[in-house]
Amino acid sequence: MLTYLAPCHVTTTLSELLDVIAAVAVEVPWLIVMGDFNLPSAGEASGEVREFKASMTALDLTQVIQGPTHMGGNTLDLVFASGQCRNDLDLQNIVITPLSWSDHSL
Repeated sequence: MLTYLAPCHVTTTLSELLDVIAAVAVEVPWLIVMGDFNLPSAGEASGEVREFKASMTALDLTQVIQGPTHMGGNTLDLVFASGQCRNDLDLQNIVITPLSWSDHSL
């Protein structure tokens, strides 16, 4: 599942996105949710962000990116993998590579 949250709408759309992810997670046990979540724009310690991350964990979706994905030093681009995916894929050697044509990394 690929998603994008505009920085100006993160706090207003995060719960709606979580509802969609929860509905898909029930039907698809082998799930990867990824995209530009722009969570720093909402404040990493905000209640909405903490609740979103806790809910993703409750859905057995673990964030596997452990470093900045934006030239500003923030982790905007997230990849959540379900337990089934984590068992089947090698997620230990993920490399974040800057892109010459974007302010994001891949």
